[in-house]
Amino acid sequence: MPRSTRRLPHAFVRAAAVFALSAGVIAPAVVLAPAAHADTGSAYDATLDDGRYRVGLLGDALWMKVSVLASTAPDAPVLASTEELTQLNGYWTTDAPLALPEGTALGDYPVRIDYRVPGRTTTYRAGAPYSHKTHIGVSRITADRTTTSWDHRQVVLSGTTTSWNPATGERSTAPAGTQVKLAYTVNALTTSGQRTGTATVGADGTFSLTVTPDGQLAGGTATIAQTPGVDPDDPAYLPYVQIEQLRYRITAAGDKYRVLAGTDLRVTGTVERLTDEGWKPFPGAPVVATGTQPFAYDGSAVNVLGSATSSATGTFGFPARVQYATDYVYASLRPSPYFVDSTRPYDRIDVAVPQQFTYTPYTITLDEFGRLVAQGGLSNSTYCAAAQPVTLQASLDNGRTWRNLRSGWTDNSCQYTFSLQGYESAYYRVYHPVTNQLVAKTSTALKRARTATRFSAFGISPTTPVVNGKMTVSGTVQRKVGGVWKPLAGAKLTLVYKPKGSTQWYWVSQSIATNTYGNFSYRATAYGDGSWALYLNTTGSYFYSETNAKYIDAR
Repeated sequence: MPRSTRRLPHAFVRAAAVFALSAGVIAPAVVLAPAAHADTGSAYDATLDDGRYRVGLLGDALWMKVSVLASTAPDAPVLASTEELTQLNGYWTTDAPLALPEGTALGDYPVRIDYRVPGRTTTYRAGAPYSHKTHIGVSRITADRTTTSWDHRQVVLSGTTTSWNPATGERSTAPAGTQVKLAYTVNALTTSGQRTGTATVGADGTFSLTVTPDGQLAGGTATIAQTPGVDPDDPAYLPYVQIEQLRYRITAAGDKYRVLAGTDLRVTGTVERLTDEGWKPFPGAPVVATGTQPFAYDGSAVNVLGSATSSATGTFGFPARVQYATDYVYASLRPSPYFVDSTRPYDRIDVAVPQQFTYTPYTITLDEFGRLVAQGGLSNSTYCAAAQPVTLQASLDNGRTWRNLRSGWTDNSCQYTFSLQGYESAYYRVYHPVTNQLVAKTSTALKRARTATRFSAFGISPTTPVVNGKMTVSGTVQRKVGGVWKPLAGAKLTLVYKPKGSTQWYWVSQSIATNTYGNFSYRATAYGDGSWALYLNTTGSYFYSETNAKYIDAR
């Protein structure tokens, strides 16, 4: 279908010209007749940096015309138009910048796009505004180095700028003071991600910015900061700056093998780096001691116990605070993108960190015969080391001083038993000295005591009783109170008899009791010749006591 050639009335043309002049511009007064229908715009429409105009999403058009209008009014005059467009990759782009009339104010102007696609009449739609503004951008940006390294970590990014005035078509550089925004990507162990920076354009139209990527500078963009009345050009792309890695080796030692948790191990050693002249001291290296083995993929040091920076000769020395869950201390350098990432050299220091434990079960008993038995075990949440040394201790001055009574070792189940003669009254505890496996620790002090007793008198009358006749067994029982012997009232006694020629003792009575004065008396039957004796039926608070045996000849 041919393009429309219908002309507008002269009066309308004159009115359009008057409008254009009042706006301060001179423009041809040509307005295309409306088509049968209009489409919506495209987000891909854009004014290019050189003043050309790109039309998006109309790759199948048979014909196209781009017009810049003076305003959005329905009868707005056309300031510039062209049908000279080239299609590529789904976009149509004008072959030349759209030249608006001389004197046209800088700003954004509406765009009308007329086109025809197969099977449809001529159609139009609004395009993205045409940017009749000063276009400023970054024309070139370079880096002062191609790699960063341990010794040279900074990169200077330098660039030049360009400025295009659509009213004159002239090109120059950006004005001094223009701000350039740089956004760049860093690939490093712990600092990967996006960073930004701002540079200021100088009088010669150039700028520079020093950055410290601490790793690879993986490209980025440079754009002119948004400024009123200025259309920033498309971003310029930053160059890639790679990483130059180095190899190191390290040796370390500790000042002791057994280290208590929460105390310091002195770590000393040297670190070297590989150079073109071979292995040389590595000054300023970030040495770290960890309780966890370092791996090449670690982004940071794990379980740090201490750290320091190596000296000018590559030596180092620092305290490492050791914790319980440590069997080894590892000396290495803190992870860095500047170290060869396929290895993580380290030196291992063997240490023994005694573990905490509890006494369980834990008992100390003192029986009526003065026999003391202490038994229990050492329990650790992680393991129980066999053959641990233990000592039974006693204090006779309420815990002020302690004496060792018996020493020994735990069995394969970490159990111990002590059995020995105890004191009348004392505090007892079990002590475990420090070993490579367990810390030094004492059990709870327990007081164990009984009251001493004795038969202060014991007699049988008559001394030669008649066989099966009666005789009187009597005597006195005492207890020790504050070092003084006093009567033991209400004590229960047992009378026993051993016939002549026998080795067996027999109970005669278990119900003999002392009176208020500790005295007792009992009428017994003289069974015949033999030995007689009494003993105290002890309770939980008294020691056992008994009389000497008395031999009686019965007639």
